[in-house]
Amino acid sequence: MGKAYSAEYREEALKLMGEIGRGAASKKLGICATSLDNWRAEAEKSTKANELKSVGAEQLRELEIKIREQEREIARLKKENEFLEEATRFFASHRQK
Repeated sequence: MGKAYSAEYREEALKLMGEIGRGAASKKLGICATSLDNWRAEAEKSTKANELKSVGAEQLRELEIKIREQEREIARLKKENEFLEEATRFFASHRQK
């Protein structure tokens, strides 16, 4: 198994690779270029996962707000229905007299 590198070292290696290129960074650091490629892929995957989590959390907040608004609307409509039912009973009872 290969040597273990810290997350900080990998991050710095990827920054260097961005600055001087894959081959030059590989030579300068004494690391296989494939390792740099793998680290870059892992970093991109992690970044995308974090972005999705952020978007998911934002959408969840929006949905929670929408649910609260709909719950208030349902409560208002229930009150209106109760009032209309009472009014219907009142007028129906006066109509029969």
